[in-house]
Formats: sequence, C-alpha cells, structure tokens
Amino acid sequence: MLEGVRAFFHPVISLLMNFVRHYGLPGLFFSSFIGSTIFVPFSVEAAEAFLIAAKENPYLVILVASVGALMGTWVNYWIGYFGSGLVEKRVGAGNIKKAKDFMDKYGWPGLFLVIFIPTPIPVDPVTVFPGLARMGFAKFTVVVFVAKVLRYSVVVALLTGLLSFIHL
Repeated sequence: MLEGVRAFFHPVISLLMNFVRHYGLPGLFFSSFIGSTIFVPFSVEAAEAFLIAAKENPYLVILVASVGALMGTWVNYWIGYFGSGLVEKRVGAGNIKKAKDFMDKYGWPGLFLVIFIPTPIPVDPVTVFPGLARMGFAKFTVVVFVAKVLRYSVVVALLTGLLSFIHL
C-alpha cells in the first residue's frame, strides 16, 4: 500500500522540487501552495533547505513559503467549510465528530501547535477541520500564518546555522 502511494506521488513531488530548483522563490511559492493542500504531501522544509543552500535571502524564503502555504491551507479550510458532506463520505462521520470535538476543545491554540510543531507526517490536511468546525476565516488565517512563519523561521535558522557550521 505504502509503495503504491509513494509511486503515485513521487513524480508530483519531483516536479515541485524541480520548480524550486529552476524558478527559485516563485517555484517555492507554487510548491508551498500545492504542497499545503490536502492533495499532495510535500515537504516545504525540503524546498527551503535547497534555497538556503543556494544562498537565497532567508527572510524571503520564510515569507514566500509562509504565504504560499497559507494560501494552500485556505483551499483545505474551504473544502471543510463547504464540502463537509464530501469530507464525511471520505473519512466517516465518527472522524468528523472527533475533528469537531478537537477544535471545540483546543480551538486556535491546538491548531497553532499542530501546525507549528514539526512532525514527520504532513499536518496541512488538519486545516480542513477548522472549516468543518466553522472557525472564523480571519482567525484561521492569522493562526496559520503566524504558525507557518514561526515554523519556517526555526527551520531556516537551523539550516543557516548548520550550513555556516559546515561552511557551505
């Protein structure tokens, strides 16, 4: 099963990384946008690493990745908001209830932590839940943007420090 998923997404992920390599910041924006939707599991951090190693301005890397990723999560939010019936068919009513209960219990602080704390699995699909739970769009936008900026700032700072340590 996992091999099939990998085989399916590998060409798409390779395409996104090639966008970053060939187009720099605009490629990062596009890849961050696509990779933050529920459709493609893509590591924005890997793309950031490539651009930091290529001596791109770290502040621009953080800003461009954050804005692209935010806009990708807007797609997820609106899928949850307007497509709750479709989402329910795909993941089941029980999981929808769990998601709504999570949002009711933890609200924006829970969303912030899920997005900010680095994990080995993509967390952007979680951004469907605030739409399902009818979190205000402005609040959602602020929480996600701040979490993404802080997450990517930590990643870029670590990458910059590591690269200066090994003198690349």
